[in-house]
Formats: sequence, C-alpha cells, structure tokens
Amino acid sequence: MLEFIDTRLDCRSFLAEFDFSGRPTSNFGGYQPALLLGTLLRQLETGGDRNTLQFLLSEAPLGYRYGKAAPGPPTDGPHEPRAAPDNFDAGKTDPTEPDQLELLRKSQGLVSPVWRTDRSTVLFACVFTGYAPGMVDSAIDNETFKTIVNALTRGLHTYFQLEKERARIESHSLFLSTFDNPAILINADRDILVHTPTGLEALVGLGVAAPRGAKLVFINKQIESGLQMLLAETNVRHAAAAPNGHSVYIGDQNGALSRVSIEAVVPAAETSSRETTYVLIRVCEPADLPDEVEAVLQHHYDLSQSEAHLARHLTLSGSMNVTAAQLGITRNTAKTHLRRIYEKTGVHTQLQLAGLVHRLAGLF
Repeated sequence: MLEFIDTRLDCRSFLAEFDFSGRPTSNFGGYQPALLLGTLLRQLETGGDRNTLQFLLSEAPLGYRYGKAAPGPPTDGPHEPRAAPDNFDAGKTDPTEPDQLELLRKSQGLVSPVWRTDRSTVLFACVFTGYAPGMVDSAIDNETFKTIVNALTRGLHTYFQLEKERARIESHSLFLSTFDNPAILINADRDILVHTPTGLEALVGLGVAAPRGAKLVFINKQIESGLQMLLAETNVRHAAAAPNGHSVYIGDQNGALSRVSIEAVVPAAETSSRETTYVLIRVCEPADLPDEVEAVLQHHYDLSQSEAHLARHLTLSGSMNVTAAQLGITRNTAKTHLRRIYEKTGVHTQLQLAGLVHRLAGLF
C-alpha cells in the first residue's frame, strides 16, 4: 500500500507505530522507517519545549494534519514547525539513514495520528521528496492526504477489531485446553466460539445439540431450559458472583450415563451482560465410583447394604438387566430395591439417582 502511495504521489510515505514513550515499533511499516520518521519529527519544534513527535503522539487529535514546512501557519489547520535548535542532541535519535533524513528535512510534508491506544499511537506521513520547495499544491495535497487518512483510520479499526477477536479466540482455546473432557464455548446468542476436537461430536452423539452453521441449536429441553436460566441469573449478577451452573445426566444408546454441565464464564474485568457472558458446556463420562459411596448412602439415607450396592452398580452400568446379572439377583428383586431407594432418597428416576450418587462421591 505504501509503495502505491509513493508511486502515485511521488513522495515518501510512512505508517509508523510508536509506544507511549515515543519508541518506534516494528508494526505496520517496519522499525527502520518508523525510526527515520521519529528522528525527523524529534528535530522539529512546536513550541513550549516540545518537539513535533511528542505533540503528535500525546496531544494532537486523531486526523489532525500537521504540515511540515507549509507556507504560513493558518489559524485552524496545519502549521509550520520551527527548526530544531543548534544544540539538538542527534545522538538520542540514532538516525540510521542520514542521506534520507536530510532529504526528508528539506521537503514539504504532512503527518497525522490515525490510531491511538493507551499503549501506542500510529502516525501516517507523506513527505513530498519528489518536489522542489514551493512546488507542492497544498490545497490538492491536503485533500488527498485527508482522503488517505480517513481510509487508513477505517482500515486500522477493522484490523484492530480482528486482532482483538483473534486474541480472544486464542484465549478461549487456551482456556478449553485445560479440560480433558469434551467441551465447547458459546456466547449468549449460541454462537460457537471454540471447542475441543470432540466437543461437538459428544453433544451430537448424546442428542443434546447440533451445529447449525456457526450456531449451536439445543435439542434437549432440559439443557435449553438450564441455559436460559443460567443466562437470566448471570444478567442480574456481577461477574464475581456468577452462578455455578446446571447439570443434566443423559444416557446414550447403550444406557451409559454422561453428565452435561453448563457453566457461565464472565470476564472478571467486565460486568455481567448479554454481550460479555460466555457459556461453557462440558460432557463428563462417569468415572468408576469408589466403594465408599455405598457407606455414605447407607449412613445418610438409611439404605440397606443391598440397596446401596444396587444404587452404585446401577449408576455405573446404566442398565437394570446388567446390574441384576452383575449382582446375581432377579430383575424383580432389583426393581424392589430400586423402589425403596427412590422412597428413601426422594429421587424419582434413574437419572436423578445417578446424579445423587455422583454428587455424593464428589466426582463432579
């Protein structure tokens, strides 16, 4: 782009970024051109013991057109900076292109801040090195320069928005990499932000959700209801008090149970809102349950040893027939045990029982 501008306008153009202290960076037009431009601007005073670079980086508003060696300082536009004093310490600027620097110093030009953050400022400059002094049509070049600055400002806005999104995606990917189980991250609009390699596959396999383009559509009504409840709770609470989330136990085609959890992830630096709330969905396959959970069931819910034994094995297998065979009892005996388990624990379904057993085991 800069080469195109140089050719069309017969000038030397710069797109240079400087940090808050005035040091050039390597972004955009490169370090050496930024160093050259910074050296030139440091050698031009604006008054009040400050140089042009300091003024452009910290005081000039975005889009301000500063004219180097422009004829006569107008009252409301670009003005002519004074030359540097004789005692200027060139050693501080470390000029790397003395011949180029001398050519730039003798030529007319325009420079403007086009982007600024709390850490850096981006300057765009055109120095008309192909013209003798006084040969530049200031009116035309000011208008052309203004058009380029407007286009650059829009382009930089898009660039930094994309960089922000890229950094966010990298952060999300790093966040999900900490989980061993399938996981997916969405926003409040159900847009899929990032997922582990098996995240979508696990949800589709359980019949919980399915991707529709870039969005995640929930098929399971319990999950959708839990998601809506989670978002409603998050919208009225601060990030520091985000709700813990909801969980649903779901059986696959073979009867094995998995736990699908939905949790709010609200950036700590932002307030809870629809725009800043993310939802983490994880699929956890039940691990082996320790024998100790049977003692907990007996102690807290007054289950008999046989009932506690059945509750643990049924949670592991997900199948009444398999559990009865493992325990060496008839299906009718297993059903009697299960009915008494329901009465004592207050649960009403096998999924609710599985959730209770896993919570007691402290696995989730």
